[in-house]
Amino acid sequence: MNDQKEHTLNVMYIYEEAKKIYRKIKKEKNHMKKIFLVKPFGTEEQPIEEGRYRLFWTAVCPYAHRAVIAREILGLDDAISLGTLDYRRGEEGWQFSLDKDGLDPVLKQSKIKDVYLNSDSDYEGPYSVPVLVDITTGKVVRKESAELLHEFATVFSKLHKKDGIGLYPEHLAGQIDEWNEKLAVAINDGVYGMGFSESQEKYDEAFDRFFDMMDVVENRLSNQRYFHGNTITETDIRFYTTMIRFDVVYYGLYSANKKRIEEYPNIFNYLKDLYQTP
Repeated sequence: MNDQKEHTLNVMYIYEEAKKIYRKIKKEKNHMKKIFLVKPFGTEEQPIEEGRYRLFWTAVCPYAHRAVIAREILGLDDAISLGTLDYRRGEEGWQFSLDKDGLDPVLKQSKIKDVYLNSDSDYEGPYSVPVLVDITTGKVVRKESAELLHEFATVFSKLHKKDGIGLYPEHLAGQIDEWNEKLAVAINDGVYGMGFSESQEKYDEAFDRFFDMMDVVENRLSNQRYFHGNTITETDIRFYTTMIRFDVVYYGLYSANKKRIEEYPNIFNYLKDLYQTP
């Protein structure tokens, strides 16, 4: 099998798997929130302490990528360990097949499904990423990417590296919240609205909403380096993880094909700038 054919098959596989997960998440979101987003950090039961938590991700997921970038930028890589799942899902979901003996070296589990079931034996999925696990109990404490990104930037601040980037500065909080919501609707979730639409009407709505927002962002970046001036924030991470996958995945498979990234010169240069950020 040549490299191009293998790449095409891999992308198609990822698309089909993403479709299944997207629809299941939409159906079961409230149930997931009830189970996994109930306890605040900074308490005796869920303290902010180095080495307490482990983050799981797979490189194929733009939402999981958010948390991994924030962890790196904020200097949390020593405080929160990282486990990487194989993007090729088995019959029971993502597996730890990249690790020795097919087991996560910390939790000693073979698949992410087992991590979820350790938290709630009645949980029926989706067994998605990102997932933050309390190593002392082996249980999921967070699994929503926006929550993880924001809490890494705020409530985990005492573990941040010195003189690091503040992803959620107080004086920009209102702007960040506003733009995060705009991007969530039009871009981050919006691209899936195109790819997984069940009618031409729904596709057209998602298409127009997505590319109208791309024009707005292109204009915004015409006179400033990042979304909110000269500092990287949560908003930049949210935008980046969708855009960096755009030409490879969304343009073709999701029919988000009005323009490629290089046809937005300000966004293109912005992404190259972010890509080179240590």
